Amino acid sequence: MDHYRTQLLETLVCLFAFFVIRYLGRYFIRNAVVRASFKAKEEKEVLRLLNLLIVLVLAVILTAIWGVKQSEILIFATSVITVLGVAFFAEMSILSNITACIVLFFQHPIKIGDTIKVFDDEHAIEGELVDITYFFVFIRTADRGTVTIPNSVLLKSPFSVVGAQRPMPL
Repeated sequence: MDHYRTQLLETLVCLFAFFVIRYLGRYFIRNAVVRASFKAKEEKEVLRLLNLLIVLVLAVILTAIWGVKQSEILIFATSVITVLGVAFFAEMSILSNITACIVLFFQHPIKIGDTIKVFDDEHAIEGELVDITYFFVFIRTADRGTVTIPNSVLLKSPFSVVGAQRPMPL
């Protein structure tokens, strides 16, 4: 019984740490949104991604606390990583688009509603930034068509903000 008491105590500590880290993550993300005074729509998606990562770490720690054999965890983790690796790098790099979404959220001076001009290899695409999702950026062009650009392409391509909804930060 004493062995289970230690495991229960460790589990409670992990759950407490989970909620504290989750709260602090939300706090820092909300501060980033308020400080930049934009990107409130993307806040929800970044919070989901943060929660997913925290839950995965919590699950690994709890399985270690409750005595699941390391070899079984290793086999399971290797299988999951293999499947995810094939899925992420199949046709297009989904992982790089998710990473680019996070970089666009925290570091780039663009927001939904801005008019941007993206310089592709041979031509430029200009229009209003309509939405930023995990994988794509949607730009409404002057002829009211919508162009979809992968986040990683937007991050790698030079672009300019032609018409901003607010003053640009330096």
